[in-house]
Amino acid sequence: MNNALKGNILKGLGATAAAAAILIAAAPAFASAPAFSLAQPNSGMSVDSFDPQVQVFNRQNIADLLHARSVSVVKFDTAWNDGGDATKAFDALNASDQSIHLLREALKADPAAMHLLARNHIAVNQVIDIAPAGNGAVQLYVS
Repeated sequence: MNNALKGNILKGLGATAAAAAILIAAAPAFASAPAFSLAQPNSGMSVDSFDPQVQVFNRQNIADLLHARSVSVVKFDTAWNDGGDATKAFDALNASDQSIHLLREALKADPAAMHLLARNHIAVNQVIDIAPAGNGAVQLYVS
């Protein structure tokens, strides 16, 4: 076998090995993506918990979203069935413009978060709040 042919084969194997190494290194990131599901109506957290949760921006909530095992997407307009609770939640939302804005800006600045939202067909401007629910579960409140 001539030296030119050996060199081309080795170059081809080197490129293939490099590509395989990249895919193997990236596999855990793809495999660990959280499972998204649409929450049932009337499944929002208690309004007494939602009020302080939505009014304070917490950057850790984005990390919780990125490292979650499961994400329950809660539509704000159907999260509370009781008229009184829905009114309280709406009042909390109206008082939270600043924290919601900060959350959305932080999401926009995080490429991994934006990719995760896009992959699950959620626009960043729909996001109202991210609420850790324990054991790797997160509730994502959207409009």
